[in-house]
Amino acid sequence: ITTRDLTAVYSDPYILRVGHDDRPAAPIHHPAVTYLSARIDGQFVGAFMSIEFSDIEYELHALLHRKAIYRSRELTRLLTDWAFKHPIDRVTAYIIEGLESAFNFCRKIGFTYEGTRRNACRQGGILKDVYVLGMTRAEWSETR
Repeated sequence: ITTRDLTAVYSDPYILRVGHDDRPAAPIHHPAVTYLSARIDGQFVGAFMSIEFSDIEYELHALLHRKAIYRSRELTRLLTDWAFKHPIDRVTAYIIEGLESAFNFCRKIGFTYEGTRRNACRQGGILKDVYVLGMTRAEWSETR
């Protein structure tokens, strides 16, 4: 992904609505973080972020522009395929309370609700829960 594309992602109001008060709306530069471009017919429509949480787990995040939503399932399946090409055993998605459409989307593509981290982030000065969803390699293989 290019710096220009990342700048576009982190300046998109649709994407910024999921931001946290304690984190700047900016790319994370860390060896465990990988950004991947999301493209439809060659046009940049957002990005995905993968965080290597451990030797067995990647944490996945979608940063898709509104215009990509109609193809989000296909794009997310490509991301999940990419993740499981690595020697990991699971992927995890964290969904902030109030983003029920994102929660339901993850469930539809095969993630399992695993629990709630109560008061785990702050948005607009309000403490919110964060839902934890996960998918194992075996579960991914079953959905394909």
